[in-house]
Amino acid sequence: MALPKTKRNLLLFLLFFIIAGLLLVFITSKKDQGQSLFPSAKTTSTDTPPLLLKSIGIKLDYYDSKTGRAGDFLFTKQKLEFNSLFMDYGFFIPASSASPDKKNPQPTFIVPLGTPVRSLVDGIVANIPTLWSGDYSIQVTTNGQMQKWVYETEHIIHPTVKVGDKVTAGQIVGEVSDFNHGAPPGFGTVEIGILKGGNPPQHVCPFAYLDPSIKADILAKINAFYKSWEDYRGDTTIYNEEMTEIPGCLTLSPIEG
Repeated sequence: MALPKTKRNLLLFLLFFIIAGLLLVFITSKKDQGQSLFPSAKTTSTDTPPLLLKSIGIKLDYYDSKTGRAGDFLFTKQKLEFNSLFMDYGFFIPASSASPDKKNPQPTFIVPLGTPVRSLVDGIVANIPTLWSGDYSIQVTTNGQMQKWVYETEHIIHPTVKVGDKVTAGQIVGEVSDFNHGAPPGFGTVEIGILKGGNPPQHVCPFAYLDPSIKADILAKINAFYKSWEDYRGDTTIYNEEMTEIPGCLTLSPIEG
């Protein structure tokens, strides 16, 4: 026998209410567990470095004419290969007998010998390979395994860490290298980079991935460095701020290498 219309509607309403209640309990449970029913591209993407830089490897500060320094940078009138102590990411490097021309995949710093080099991020040392120049690269990842994203401080001597060590951003990992890379006597070279694994591997602009705790300060100091260095050398053409995507990077595109 068919139920009266009013009773049938009441049963349908009760059934709907029960289903809605169960669904609400399920969603609430997932939320409490920190899970998302609809994962976003941001949470699942592997195209962004997992760690932000809390250090740029060396100390950078505003130029002090009394000391001749801008942090670890010591201003000098000596001849420099590219007329600067700080070569941006994407800086054009002319061809030489050793290699064809290219864009610089890692910001390059020329600082006095003995200058300590510091970890870029909090992580674990995954590898310390010997480079073509006879010095080292300290490579840090999130878990100490070689991953898609690797944080590099390159051209290091006297490393103070070993593979498997936990490091914190700003921790000293070695000294600037003394290999000859156009640095004048008494100076050495160090490079920093964020390497994205692949075929081929690529570097990305590290200054695009600064932690908010240092971002505004570092970008302001890079801009100040440009002006102070050009004033010191008497050459306003060394840096082209109009071509700079962000301070420290002439491009935001990945560079192979």
